[in-house]
This record gives sequence, structure tokens and C-alpha cells, in this order.
Amino acid sequence: MGKFTKVIFAFMFAMMILPVEQIKAQFQTGDVFVAVANGQVQWRRPNGTLVQTLNTTLGGFTTGMALDSANKLYVTNFSNNSVSVFDKFGVLQGTFGSGYSTPESIVFDNQWNAYVGSLGNGIRKFDYNGNFISTSYGGRVDFMDLQPDQCTMIRTTEGNFIGTHNICTNVAGADFANGLTGTAFALRIRLNGDVLVAMGVNILRLNAAGTVVQTYDVAGENSWFALNLDPDGTSFWSADFTSSNVYRIDIATGNVITTYNTGTSSSTVFGLAVAGEITAATVLNIAVAPKNSINPINTQHCVTATVTDQFGVLQANVNVIFVVRGVNAPQNFAGNTNGNGQISFCYTGTNPGRDTIFATIGTSGRSDTAYKLWEDPLPVELASFTSTVSGNNVSLKWSTTEEINNAGFDIERSVNGAWTKVGNVTGNGTTNEIKNYEFTDRGVNSGTYNYRLKQIDYNGSFEYYNLSNEVIVGVPEKFSIAQNYPNPFNPSTKIDYQIPADGKVKLAIYDNSGKEIAVLTDEVKTAGYYSVNFNATDLSSGIYFYKIEYNGMNKVMKMTLLK
Repeated sequence: MGKFTKVIFAFMFAMMILPVEQIKAQFQTGDVFVAVANGQVQWRRPNGTLVQTLNTTLGGFTTGMALDSANKLYVTNFSNNSVSVFDKFGVLQGTFGSGYSTPESIVFDNQWNAYVGSLGNGIRKFDYNGNFISTSYGGRVDFMDLQPDQCTMIRTTEGNFIGTHNICTNVAGADFANGLTGTAFALRIRLNGDVLVAMGVNILRLNAAGTVVQTYDVAGENSWFALNLDPDGTSFWSADFTSSNVYRIDIATGNVITTYNTGTSSSTVFGLAVAGEITAATVLNIAVAPKNSINPINTQHCVTATVTDQFGVLQANVNVIFVVRGVNAPQNFAGNTNGNGQISFCYTGTNPGRDTIFATIGTSGRSDTAYKLWEDPLPVELASFTSTVSGNNVSLKWSTTEEINNAGFDIERSVNGAWTKVGNVTGNGTTNEIKNYEFTDRGVNSGTYNYRLKQIDYNGSFEYYNLSNEVIVGVPEKFSIAQNYPNPFNPSTKIDYQIPADGKVKLAIYDNSGKEIAVLTDEVKTAGYYSVNFNATDLSSGIYFYKIEYNGMNKVMKMTLLK
């Protein structure tokens, strides 16, 4: 198969096994949308990478934007008296609402009603489907944002003040702030009540009382216009319409985190939106239940997510994405909450083990997690599994209360995550009686280990049982070397030795005449237990000697090779 054919085959295979939503690019938390005139919006990743240029096909100046709970993007068009909608894949869905007169901004309340601010006819309220509800304010509105009380709308009119209006009673309120330096354009309310506002000459942060507490600026920029909050809660995005530069700025320090240029001409960038932006009016929380549960395999398990706002009010029509990771992955589901603010996801686990279920709000990225244990009726009921250490020998003991077709147990040891089989004990087939087992792992080097049993059925199926504690083999108290084993041997044998402290160790083999014929070890060793293999394939039968030298001490032992 040629390389090109392999690439095509791999792509086609991916297309078959992956859900469509995973293949197509879609809006992600932190993505930035930049209104760049000509009826267009640039869709960029947080690092500035251009994903796609979205086109309303209407021409004119695109201005303020917002995303709803399904991650759909709403784009106001100042020139063509329209609001266009794109789905989460960037596909144009058409227009939203009607009756605008130079619309420039759009915000949502916690029921996902939309408020469109226009220069010519104030604030028009629409339901989630775009049906007109009422005019909440008849005067000029450029940019606006809604306070958590769901009634107080703060607004700008390209003046030196920030006004307020109660959209619930349609009564004008006192100015939030006035006498500001510059011209007030886009603004956002933070969760702590602070307000960020683009003032042309700079950007201001005002506290909840309307007092200026911080000023932001970048050298050479004097036309700050668009402004939105980043989902991280610690930074914001703004753009200068003269230079067409876009900036992400740290709220605490004023440092620029990210910047890029749209590549469009001057006086084109008049709006921003950020996917996952958490506004003061629409803080959404999510909780899943049950949090922890156990089910037998091949049964159905359901998780219910409940979405509320910051006041605990249940939120309908919020997009929630469920993802299962674990032994029964992949499992994915997405949908919107019902009138009770809830959505359920059910699936059947066919594999024993653990799953983690993530429920995430599509617009903000906020999530909660549930944990699921799927159990398979075990062939062996383990009552106990313990360990003891004597020198460098580890004794393991375990008991069973019931066994079904149990062929036996492999004993496995691990260090640094790598498992090695060190022995096997025969099982008792099928029995309802208590059975006791033991195994000694001899000659283990100093260190920290984990042990587990691999219980094996007659049909080859197996189940692991882990020792709950780590096993620590310490350093020996004295220097010694053991008799090789086996002895006599043919052709290989093992030599064990132990040293109580770090030191230079030389272990060598000598023939009957005293001639050195092999060096097995000649280096500095750390305190501990050691085992060395000696292969005498090329030697003839006879008596040989092995000598160890360590920190001024030495010892000689005799061994016999029989072929």
C-alpha cells in the first residue's frame, strides 16, 4: 500500500469512527471573535490563530456580539439593522429578531432572553427564539451590560458617563459614573461588581461604587473601542479601531498577555466576543448526581446535571456536554436543560472498572464530575492480603472465602510502575471453604515495591488484586556473601551478597590455580542486597572460587561446575 493511499485510508477511517462534532472545528472556550466590518467576523483561537472568517453576507459594520448557552454567536450589524447568528461550528443560521435601528450591542439575561442596544430605538428585548417581547428603554444605547439583579442595565452613549436603566420597570436610574475622561464605548461588569470600560484614549476599571481605580493603556493606541472579559476571570480583551490591534490584558497588573493584528484596514474593528465569557448577569453553576455510585456491568447508569445561576435559580435551555472517560469510553452526549434546569445522560457499562463522567456547560466551560465503579462478579473473593519483610525476603499471605474455576495466582512485583512475575501458586478450583495461601519472594534488593496477585481462571481470564501497602526492603546490617546456588551448577549460577554502606565492590572468579578468569562486579555500590549471575558455558568442569572485596574486607567461597 502506497504512502498516499495509507493517508487517505487513515482519514476515511477517522471519518467513520469519530462523531461529526469532533471532526469539524467548533467554538472553544477562550476563542475570540473580532468584528472586522464588511459583514464579517474573524474567529481566532486565544493565541491569535485565525480559524475562519465568518461572513453574515450582509456587508456593513459588524459591531457588538455575544454567545448563548448553545455557544451560538450573535453579531449586531450597525449598518444593516440586523443581528446574524452562527452555530458553534461557524455556520450561518440566518438573522435573529427585527425592528432594529442601528444596533450596536447585545447581551443575555439568566433566562437567555436577549437585549439588543440600538442608537435609534434603545433596548429591545427578545426571547431565546427571537420573538419580540418589549422595548425596555427608548433612548440611545451604544454598549451595555446587565447587573446580577437582572434589572439594572448600565449603558454608554459615546459620552463621558455610564448611565443606568431599570429594564424591569422601564425607569431611568442614576448615572453609574460621570465626568470620565474620554468617550465611553464597550463595557463589561465583573463578578465582583467592577466595571471595565473602553474610553478611546484608554481603558478604565471602576469599582462597584463607580470610582475609577485603575487605568490601562498601550503605547500608540488611542482608539480603544471593543472590550470583553476572558473566561479565566483575571484578564480582558480590547481592540483599537484605528490600528486594528487586539490585546489581552491582565486585570491586576495591566500587562499585555497576547496581541495580534487583524490585518484589516483602520476603522474596521468595532466589536469583540469571547467564548465562555462569564458575565455578571449569567453566572452558571453545574452540579451532577449521583457523585459516586457502583453498578454491576451490563446495567444502565444515569447521571443528572442541574444548572443554576449565582442566585440558585434553575436555568432552562443551557447546553450541557457529557463525556465519559475510563473503561467504558468513549461515551459522549450533549443536550439542553429542561424547564427544571436539568438534563440526564444514561449509558450501559459493559466493562468492569472505573469511569469518570464530566458534565460541562458548553458556553462557559464550568464542569462537575461523577465517578462510576462497574463491578463484575469475581471468580475469587479475597478476604485478606498481607505482607511481612525479613531481611531481603518478602513473605506474602492471602486468604479466599470463595473460588470459582481458580487455576491459581501469579505473584507480581513492581518498582517504578514496571510489573514483573516473581512466582506462581496453584489455586483450589471451585470451593466455598476458606483457603490460605503464602509465597516468599527471596533475595529482593533494597528498595520500595508494590505487589499484586494475578488470579487466573481455567479459561485464561484473570483479575488483579493489589496489596494495599508498599513493601520496603531496607539496607542490611552487616557485610556478607552467600554460597552460590545452585551448587554444583551447569552452566550458570547465582551469587548473592549484601553491604551495609556504600562502597567499592569487586566480585571476581578464579580457577584452581588462582588465575582470575572473570570479573562480575567492579564498581561503587550503594548499601543494599545484590544478586549476580555467573555463566560458565565456556569453562570446563572443576572447582572454582569467587572472591568479594569491599571496604578493606574480603571473602572467598568455593563452587563446583559439573558438565
